[in-house]
Amino acid sequence: MFLSTELSAWLIIPSLLVAITGAWLLYRNHKLEFTGRFSRWMNRLMLFIRFAAIFIICLLILGPLFKWISSKTEKPYIIIALDNSQSVLAVKDSAGVKKAIINWLDELTNELGDNFELRTYVFGKKMNAGSVLDFNDKQTDIANVFKELNQTFDWKNTGAIVIASDGVYNEGSNPLYAAAEMRSPVYTVALGDTMQQKDLIIQQVRHNQLVYTGNTFPLSIDIRAFGYQGEAATLSVTNNEQLIHRKAIRIDRTQFFNTIQLDIEAGKEGTQHFVISVAPLRGEASPANNRFDVFIQVINGKQKIKIVALAPHPDIAALRNSMMDNENYEVSVQFINGNESANLTKEISLMVLHQLPGPRGEGAMLMRQINDQKIPALHILGSETNLSIWNQTQNDLLVHSGRIASNDAQPIVQNTFASFILTNEDADRISKFPPLLAPYGNYIIRSEADIILKQQIGYVKTDYPLWFFTRSEGVRKGFICGEGLWKWRLWDYQQSKQQTFNVLIGKTIQYLAVKEDKGRFRINYQKRFSEAEPIIFDAEVYNESYELINTSDVQMIMADSKNKQFQYTFSKNGKGYQLNAGLMPPGSYSFTAKTIAGNKNEIVKGQFIVAPLQAEFLQTKADHQLLRELSLQSGASLFYLNEPHQLAKAIRDNENIKPVVYNQEEIISWINLKWIFFLIIALFSLEWFIRKWNGAV
Repeated sequence: MFLSTELSAWLIIPSLLVAITGAWLLYRNHKLEFTGRFSRWMNRLMLFIRFAAIFIICLLILGPLFKWISSKTEKPYIIIALDNSQSVLAVKDSAGVKKAIINWLDELTNELGDNFELRTYVFGKKMNAGSVLDFNDKQTDIANVFKELNQTFDWKNTGAIVIASDGVYNEGSNPLYAAAEMRSPVYTVALGDTMQQKDLIIQQVRHNQLVYTGNTFPLSIDIRAFGYQGEAATLSVTNNEQLIHRKAIRIDRTQFFNTIQLDIEAGKEGTQHFVISVAPLRGEASPANNRFDVFIQVINGKQKIKIVALAPHPDIAALRNSMMDNENYEVSVQFINGNESANLTKEISLMVLHQLPGPRGEGAMLMRQINDQKIPALHILGSETNLSIWNQTQNDLLVHSGRIASNDAQPIVQNTFASFILTNEDADRISKFPPLLAPYGNYIIRSEADIILKQQIGYVKTDYPLWFFTRSEGVRKGFICGEGLWKWRLWDYQQSKQQTFNVLIGKTIQYLAVKEDKGRFRINYQKRFSEAEPIIFDAEVYNESYELINTSDVQMIMADSKNKQFQYTFSKNGKGYQLNAGLMPPGSYSFTAKTIAGNKNEIVKGQFIVAPLQAEFLQTKADHQLLRELSLQSGASLFYLNEPHQLAKAIRDNENIKPVVYNQEEIISWINLKWIFFLIIALFSLEWFIRKWNGAV
């Protein structure tokens, strides 16, 4: 503890003199009349009380400060993460494994609890605090454990991390890379069995998620077997519980692997449920991996997209290849010569016009035909676009330019864009795309537009649009005010294997090519969910002026493939509605949603599927080598469930795991201490009381 003052400490001497003088002046000629042997001391006491009160007041004027230095010891944190995934019990009795883990955890806690702060978590795809194990997690992401811990305990005294797992992961990145960023040693505890049990596994089934009526589609089935050399297995494929294919498989090796190729008839329109299974063999470790469920959407036909360009250009290939990744699109390309028009049919869902009209007006007539027939279009401007004729053939975007030139336009993502959703990761990556070559000029949008990207020219952020959409008379149009999309696709390939570019093009095409829903009641939802993600619906209700309203309730009846029904009510969300139906078992579902728009009953029907997650049963052999590498790269060791004492000793003996002592300095001003105020009041009150009792007041 240290004492100091805000003003000079030498002023304490004048304060003493002031206090002494004040007390002496009061009691110099006004001594109180006390009787008894303590009368002299009573006068001295009164003198001291007055002196003390005045001195404390003078001292407070100097701003006295107390400086306290206190010490706090923080124990090292020991983080224990327990694998709660299904693979831990792939070949074991759940009760026995659970009991063994609980006993191990209790013994470890007893040995370390006094000297360390223990924190326990369970993990599968996500990590949660606690030690309750049910081994129901259908995915395992060990790397996520280290990412979560790195964020939670970054600034704390983390002594060690203990991971109890079988080492099998099927989600996220390699945990070795994530663990390398940790500053604490990673001790691993091996669960599961490294001995390969006898097992017959459907490892993977590759298939199209979307097929068309009347077509056949391939099923590529990977089958693996361990320990069944010389035996035969029977492969069956059923569609909606009807057997459509059966095949005998001869297992000719101890470690057997084979890929079976089948061509399956698509069947009728709708959601088709295919079950691929192999009959269990005697002594199998886990029959749960003998089955693979496949859900396929069967639709009537493809959407036709026609690309019409002035001449060959790298952008054409970039767009075509991106669109062809979606099996729902049938893409054709045509190069226009002179004033030749493209063949327009009612089946065309979207026209993509690249740098039209050309320098000599090529494609101007085609643009007028597209406008007259109200065909959705995506316009791409470039250095060859004749802006004078462009301004005459459409009224959505005018570009006034006094000369033929181009600007390098960097994309600026707009947060107000609402036509579709981009993730933060995609938006960030788009903002780093190379610049497009945009025609020089003053851009004026003459219709209601939703802008997703604006132009940044050099260091100047402009209000000129780079990528936007309009909608009038039920027709949607898109505008890309620059060429060079091939550079975006190439750059994105190096960053994300073209995921972001394909997402942007895919959402653009989907938004433009979708048929306008004129209904006043709409349900927006995914057609395919996994059993690990919640089933979420968004609903919109419009009045006769097509304004969003949510005055009426929205009800939904959902039914599974066995016609078991579930009833839900949507929650109002802003001007719309939302329903979170939670997690659903794998299967095919249909729904009927009802509401009242105005005075009219509105009904929407639909289908969706919930696909099963079977990743945890595809590997029944524990990967203790991965666990050992996790420990070795951080200078720690691998242990087993029967070695809690050895693990506790290794942690205690690690010289790098020590408590941290923090010194905390606290400065307190006397003026803020209430007890000094009450002391002054008490001194003056005591003096007044004695003087009153003595008759001096």
